[in-house]
Amino acid sequence: MANEMKSKIFRYKLSDEIMENIAQFAKIHQFDDRHMYKEAWTRWLAAEQDNVEREVARLRNLDYHGDILDKMFKAGRYYFREKVAIKKEESKKDKPKREYIVMDPVIIQAMDCHLRGLINNRNFKPAVAYDEFCDEQVALLRLEIRRLMVQNISGEKMSEKFKKTYKNRYFILQNTTPTPTR
Repeated sequence: MANEMKSKIFRYKLSDEIMENIAQFAKIHQFDDRHMYKEAWTRWLAAEQDNVEREVARLRNLDYHGDILDKMFKAGRYYFREKVAIKKEESKKDKPKREYIVMDPVIIQAMDCHLRGLINNRNFKPAVAYDEFCDEQVALLRLEIRRLMVQNISGEKMSEKFKKTYKNRYFILQNTTPTPTR
């Protein structure tokens, strides 16, 4: 009945003591090449023979049927050994985060509407279409400029944002609009 009550173990973990020893060994030998690491591992196994034998007996008692020494080796070689971090000259974290400017959905809808009318035109050029849009939607653009000025956004950033949003809307619509067949 005791055997029936025993729950099945799906992942056999090494004891905390042996894990600590393996982690310490791996840290010491983290920069060794694989041949030197293996030689040091063999010497370590001999030096820690009592602890290793206790761990092997413990895992065998839990019905572990795998190669315990291989399990220990892989734990040290692949899990505890820290890889050398290659430091980049300038990482993304060093750069200040760019301020995101949110466009009014009314402007985006107006851009989409304008682009839908032009997108199937063979002579369509986004730069020319953007100029036309600005000429046609002066009042709407002025409202958006006022709204963005309250947020202390410069005129140059606003201009870039309008152009970029228009171009992005063009590419989104171009990729989602089915092209007519001839």
